[in-house]
Amino acid sequence: MKGLYPDLDSHTPVLQNKKAKTILVAEHSGFCHGVQKAVDKTLAVGEASDKPVYVLGQLIHNQQVIDHLNAKSIITVNSLDEVPQGGMCVIRTHGAPPEVVEEAESKGIEVSDATCPDVRLVQNKAIQLAEEGYTVVIVGKEEHPEIIGIKAYSQRVPGSKIVAINKVEEIAEKLKDAPRRRIGVVSQTTQMEENFFEMVKELSKVAKELKVFNTICPATYFRQSSALELAGKVDFMVVIGGKNSSNTTHLAEICLAQGTETIHVETYKELEGCEALQKADIVGVTAGASTPDWLIREALDYLQSL
Repeated sequence: MKGLYPDLDSHTPVLQNKKAKTILVAEHSGFCHGVQKAVDKTLAVGEASDKPVYVLGQLIHNQQVIDHLNAKSIITVNSLDEVPQGGMCVIRTHGAPPEVVEEAESKGIEVSDATCPDVRLVQNKAIQLAEEGYTVVIVGKEEHPEIIGIKAYSQRVPGSKIVAINKVEEIAEKLKDAPRRRIGVVSQTTQMEENFFEMVKELSKVAKELKVFNTICPATYFRQSSALELAGKVDFMVVIGGKNSSNTTHLAEICLAQGTETIHVETYKELEGCEALQKADIVGVTAGASTPDWLIREALDYLQSL
């Protein structure tokens, strides 16, 4: 959060609006290092290119950032078929299956890899577990692009068995056709810690040998911890970030689980007319790891104007 306001460098930054409503800002919120690196790299690629640059899938899960990139001729596409031969394709922060990269290169498409280093770590750990003969359990949403990439890399190991499980209730069904004696576990980088540890606990009842890598990224942990702490201090929480962002959605879930009334918005405009916000004396603000500073700043400006 440093840099948004001169006075936002304390442990829990405090602002006040015209009606003396107190606004507390989570210590850890907004762009993480992986997202910032990916956005900076993609913008640099765009500036250096004299033709459109294509990103395979949303670079990050924030529509406002995607719109900003599109205005700079950095175009989001859903398939390599949309990228012309000889073009430039950026692999998004969530990564992509190795087959996609190979296909792009075979078509003469130049590839710039913006995969988050933390996501790359999970890919490597999953490969390691598969090579060591473990049934690999990835704790996360099977349809999430990060999980799709992790599975694709580790499934290249001959004889590997890889499953994605997001809920404890899914364990029996997902593992019914898999060897259970030796299970290795990794996590989607944006997974909720509580869910991850509950999954590990239940898998320990299934496996004779369990090897676990906690691959939840540090940025996710710090954002979740500071959101939980802040939610206990306020009357109302504002969570800013993409509605399709897993890490932002988890922040809202954490605040609600704390018993604090919470709203998840993409921009400050969704705060207009919110009666619960108007009634609250103390408002907390946090934002997902894919939320840029300028969106947080706009929301804070709006809250101060009330």
